[in-house]
Amino acid sequence: MSQPLTGLTAAEVAERIAQGKTNAYKARVGRSYWDIFRDNILNLFNIIMATLLLVVLLFGDYATVFFAGFSFVTNSLLGMIQEMNAKRRLDKLAAMAASEIKVIRDGKPQMIKMEAVVCDDILPIQPGDRIVVDGVILTSDALEIDESQLTGESDAVLKEAGSEVHSGSFCIAGSGIMRATKVGRESTVNRLSATAKQYKRVLTPTQRRLSYIVQLSVGVMVILTPMIFITGILDYGNPFTLEVFRNAVVFIASIVPQGLVLTAILSLTIGAISISRFQTLVQRVNAVESMANVTVLCFDKTGTLTRNKLSVCSIIPLNSAGEDVIRDRLKMYVDNLSNLNSTASAVSHHVGGSHDSLHPLITNSAAKITKLREVPFTSQRKWGAVTFAEETLILGAPERVLKPSDNGALERARALSMQGYRVLAFAHSTQPMGDHKSEQHLHEEREAIALIVLQDEIRDDIQDTLDQFRAQNVALKVISGDNLETVRQIATQSGMEIRKAYTGDQLEQMDEIEFASAALEGDAFARIEPETKRKLIAAMKAHGAYVAMVGDGVNDVPALKEAHMAVVMNDGAQISKDVGDIVLLNNAMSTLPRAFFEGRVITQTIFATSKMFLVKNLYTLLFFVYTGFMGIPFPINPIQISWLSFGVINVPGALYALRILKPLPMKEFRRDVLDYVLTAGIIGSAMMALITAIVYITSGADLLITRSVVFLFLILYGMMALWHIQGVDLSRWSTIRAHMRSFIFGWAAAILTIWAAYMAPGVLTFVGPSLTQWALITAIFLLAVVLVQLIMHTRALPNLIWKLTSK
Repeated sequence: MSQPLTGLTAAEVAERIAQGKTNAYKARVGRSYWDIFRDNILNLFNIIMATLLLVVLLFGDYATVFFAGFSFVTNSLLGMIQEMNAKRRLDKLAAMAASEIKVIRDGKPQMIKMEAVVCDDILPIQPGDRIVVDGVILTSDALEIDESQLTGESDAVLKEAGSEVHSGSFCIAGSGIMRATKVGRESTVNRLSATAKQYKRVLTPTQRRLSYIVQLSVGVMVILTPMIFITGILDYGNPFTLEVFRNAVVFIASIVPQGLVLTAILSLTIGAISISRFQTLVQRVNAVESMANVTVLCFDKTGTLTRNKLSVCSIIPLNSAGEDVIRDRLKMYVDNLSNLNSTASAVSHHVGGSHDSLHPLITNSAAKITKLREVPFTSQRKWGAVTFAEETLILGAPERVLKPSDNGALERARALSMQGYRVLAFAHSTQPMGDHKSEQHLHEEREAIALIVLQDEIRDDIQDTLDQFRAQNVALKVISGDNLETVRQIATQSGMEIRKAYTGDQLEQMDEIEFASAALEGDAFARIEPETKRKLIAAMKAHGAYVAMVGDGVNDVPALKEAHMAVVMNDGAQISKDVGDIVLLNNAMSTLPRAFFEGRVITQTIFATSKMFLVKNLYTLLFFVYTGFMGIPFPINPIQISWLSFGVINVPGALYALRILKPLPMKEFRRDVLDYVLTAGIIGSAMMALITAIVYITSGADLLITRSVVFLFLILYGMMALWHIQGVDLSRWSTIRAHMRSFIFGWAAAILTIWAAYMAPGVLTFVGPSLTQWALITAIFLLAVVLVQLIMHTRALPNLIWKLTSK
């Protein structure tokens, strides 16, 4: 028996490390450096563009290679470098926040990293602990294990000595000791998650939309690019001329917004680093966008509204029980518990308990244990019990522990709860607890002997924190396992307005419609079990709410997994941290509003850059189709399109990323981004076709002057897109005055881009238009502005398109 009590020696640990019997194996949980390199460099777009530019280089057209290649090469390299740097920083943050686990070595408890566990290590198990390796139970003290992540079964499994436990499960009640038998790649969770080696990125809603657009663009590219070479045969008698390859470069570079998804990923990653400044660790980068979408925030009372520093303020005897007898029984109860939660710890401290933080068989204090059996407290039961030779002691919620005949005690408990106190009932019974299947029910032959009154301190900053959430239009809901009156009082003192509140018993009596209505309308929910908490989250989601859940305990795990975004406390149970998207390193919700605001800023940046990318892609694609029908050469070349993209898309995009420019708030991707993209793309392509036809005909089919005029028009049109993102409406002087800096910047960007064309006409194959042609450019530009503004006011065109595509 000495081995289980003392664990491995240092020499035995070293021997197993030398044999490779360690838990150092780690399944893939994020993008590797190879993934980042591949997605940024070795993607289909870059391969095709590199091939075409190589051919153009062989023709000796160095200017086209430089200008057309500069944009996609620098974007790819900078994107890769920035994302790798961001990954390095996030990995360091995650390592700093990683929880250590407890093992017994050389007869002493030690805290080590999860990967340092070796085969035959001895590990104590307590509620909230994740089982990190496979093993066998050596001792069990009412140990209950949740294996739902492995089996799908939500019922807890009672583990006795000799039972096997598997990595990926976690302890929800009781305590025990296990010996590691399978570690590293041999453990259950790593064998089951072998597919995790081929990491599959989960995209945010915006990323999914952008990815779909990119895939659609690639499909169009594959279909239409051969047409360029067929046109080359018709126009030049040879599909492999320099002009044909130039047109292919322009077409592919213009219609495929390859950098868009990568820009979104990079923005979210940089946002995660920025958010970490607020003591908030983003474990899943996609949670940055989730922050911007949250409409409902659910949280427990304890540890969020309060500091979770419980203390016993009084013990009220019942049924003539003596205070000394009550204290002795309470001490006996807490000393024999397999594990102390925060409430039991407060009681133990008050009565001078001597509970061991480790299992007594490790600390050789087994002689203190006099119990025959224990039913550990869980959120489902709302009570716990310990059976001794002569009696059973019970501690839990008054509504569960007290009998209906204890009217006076129930009323007293309710009155104390209305003052914000947490109240427990303490009872004893001469009957032992039943077997595992019947332990959910208390014997009728029990007698209340005391009410235990505890208090917790409300956080000083919680009212300001909740005000900040309300300012961001986030609805607040407190979901607690405590008494309704206690929850209501604490929430009210914290600055919440509780208009409607429900208990778990009330919710259980409701049908599906009533339950959903209560979930949406309720501000506070009390005596809620973990599964009911999950159902509340699910009901809110089903009715369109984007839900974030804040939790820290085992009882919060189902709700955390159900929510769109899971926020956990750093000092919470390890299993809750494992399922969390965000970890609050300072264990305070006060940093969360700033993190939410940061998430909104990042999402706005993605929306703004998406507008600029997609407008250009759409009008270029449609313009290609128009010119094909018109039977004229494509009136813009690779150098011009590259310079245009740099001046009116890349530079503003960089300023958005640096937050020098701040876009007008946008909430819905379809309404605020795609509606404008469709409108501006269709109108822009039509105006380009119009100006091309007029200039091409009036100039005697002069392709050089036609390209120059179209180039200038597109610069002005790109400026209009920037103004729209900034909230400038040329038809309303008030918007120009309100956004004067953006108005001036748009003009400055356009003028500098045009000035470069006049300074280097040979490089950009540009010739200055006549005054008449400038008047034509101005007139058609103003016409485009008017049409876009009119359509965006009514949204008739995008609404018609959505209506047609939805059928």
